[in-house]
Amino acid sequence: MIENISASLWTKQDLNTYQIFDVRTPLEWEEGILPNAQCVALYDNQGLLNAKFLDEFQSKRDESKKLAFICRSGHRSMVAAEFIAEKLGLESINLDGGMLALKGC
Repeated sequence: MIENISASLWTKQDLNTYQIFDVRTPLEWEEGILPNAQCVALYDNQGLLNAKFLDEFQSKRDESKKLAFICRSGHRSMVAAEFIAEKLGLESINLDGGMLALKGC
């Protein structure tokens, strides 16, 4: 199950219990990332699907924490969360509106 949450709810979560995966592109990461976020691009800078996404995700996964996904606007992170749920059966939260929504909080 994937829970899509608003930026106001995101900021009220105890994010220390979550492992956050930032699935934006490497160029977008240069704009800044959340503290302790794991950067695993769903797409590369040219917009092509990262064929190693699942392997990179699994190599960085901390199984003691719940999962959270974030991107620029919330779409790619939802795609990533759905992909991980389908492939690995893992539940997660997704930030609706992504980094753009957080900037408005």
